[in-house]
Amino acid sequence: MVALRVLPSWLVRSKELGEFLRSRRERATPSDSGPQGVGRRRAPGLRREEVAASAGVTVSWLARLEQGRANAVSAQVLDALARALGLDDTQREHLFALGGHLVEHETAPVDVTAEMVALLTALDPNPAYLLDRAWNVIAWNRAEEALFPRLADGGTARNLLEMIFGDFGLQTLMADHDEEAARLVSQFRAHRTKWPDDPGISAVVARLQSTSNDFAQRWAAHDVAPFATTRRLFDHPQAGRLELDHHRLELLDQPGTMLVLYVDVPGTNSIARLAAVG
Repeated sequence: MVALRVLPSWLVRSKELGEFLRSRRERATPSDSGPQGVGRRRAPGLRREEVAASAGVTVSWLARLEQGRANAVSAQVLDALARALGLDDTQREHLFALGGHLVEHETAPVDVTAEMVALLTALDPNPAYLLDRAWNVIAWNRAEEALFPRLADGGTARNLLEMIFGDFGLQTLMADHDEEAARLVSQFRAHRTKWPDDPGISAVVARLQSTSNDFAQRWAAHDVAPFATTRRLFDHPQAGRLELDHHRLELLDQPGTMLVLYVDVPGTNSIARLAAVG
């Protein structure tokens, strides 16, 4: 099961919260609520008294919640209700969101599956790679290696930010290096707000602050920006000037993991020229 951590409260959506709780109670089975589910039933689902007893709340309070008349509800009550109703992780997260609490995923390390590798392979000749939550480059296709040959060098750091700020070769390859460096730092700070205590992210920031004055100065500026599709420029030693549109997509089954993809700019023939390299 994915571990979930409750973040500070925001806005309670009382009506939706009540409707969701009622719908889950009406679809739950007696086993979901423990030994209280006994006796003859005239309707499917659990009785309000059974859920209240299992969750350790009063029947009147549960009724108030289901009727959409609650202006605030604690994370502890939501957690107890989720257990009483036998909610899975997705349902529990939805319940917390309706109750005014964000939930942070605390996931295990990314598993580079055969399906992910097949996806990267299928995207060739478009360069594509995967980033984990700390922006380590964890898998890539042949076209991406043609674009960034140093990815195949086991002695080179494969964290995206550490490559950008520590690999002189990339600074030569990327015609828009300074602009991209500024974009990435501001995007990484925004990305970090989703997992403020993630040790991998904190370690990347700490290493770069100690090894790159450029990164340290940009990080100290506290600039924050969302990702936006960007037209990138590369001066490739074999393929020449490349113009590629840069996209980043989240993988929903592994929170924090992203697919980065480059596509051709019409009229430039950049992908074909890159594909002809080696």
